Amino acid sequence: MLQEFNLTDMSPARILVQQKTISESSDLYVTCSTFRIKKQIMVYVYLCKDDRLYEKIQQKSDQYDTLFTIPSVGLNVSGNYSCVYSTNEYLPNQVAKRGDNRIQIQVIDISVAGPSTFEEGDNVTLRCTLSVPLLTLGECKFIQSYLTRNGIIVQVQPFNVMEMEATFTIEGAIFRDSGHYSCVVLPSKCIQEHQKILNGNNSGFVEVRGEGILTTTPSKVVSQQANANTLAVQQEQIQESQDLEAQDG
Repeated sequence: MLQEFNLTDMSPARILVQQKTISESSDLYVTCSTFRIKKQIMVYVYLCKDDRLYEKIQQKSDQYDTLFTIPSVGLNVSGNYSCVYSTNEYLPNQVAKRGDNRIQIQVIDISVAGPSTFEEGDNVTLRCTLSVPLLTLGECKFIQSYLTRNGIIVQVQPFNVMEMEATFTIEGAIFRDSGHYSCVVLPSKCIQEHQKILNGNNSGFVEVRGEGILTTTPSKVVSQQANANTLAVQQEQIQESQDLEAQDG
């Protein structure tokens, strides 16, 4: 039953997210936590955007974490998010309070521009660009970016945060270079301008759809903490190969 709004009835909760920067059309996952905050009672948890109610979910008495899923986000989802909770249910326009902490979420549009077809032997240039300035940790000048073909990383380049782009060149292209191309950026780690080292914990975060020759598709922004299990398997395979090579040697 909806109650008359009482500001003192609202209590702050903590907000947790895996990624603060995500690409347009991705799904945003936000957790509101009342762990060690609320008593063992049923409450309503409110996800707030810019200190106004965005969504609400009922949290059972034996639960302390509530997951909010915002599917296929648009650029208008960008904003400052926090969580509050109450034993009472309120209308959206009644909730106006900031939670225990606040996190800025940025939704960006990444595109890959280049020719749709090519002749064998051509040098093909693809540009990975952003539509809005990118928020990074530590105000990075350069971050890591990858060009992928059919979900496989084929090139690594520094992404210029100020110019909002990275350029990839496929030299002497051949038929097997045809495929679905996308760009991946990692806003959580600064690098030097000429650093092009591919580390094991910076790979494997691409999802590509569509068909065509040298087709460019919407790109992804990823967190270095994602797909930890997949990366662990990749690193084990690399180590096993190195051990076998050492034994053969």
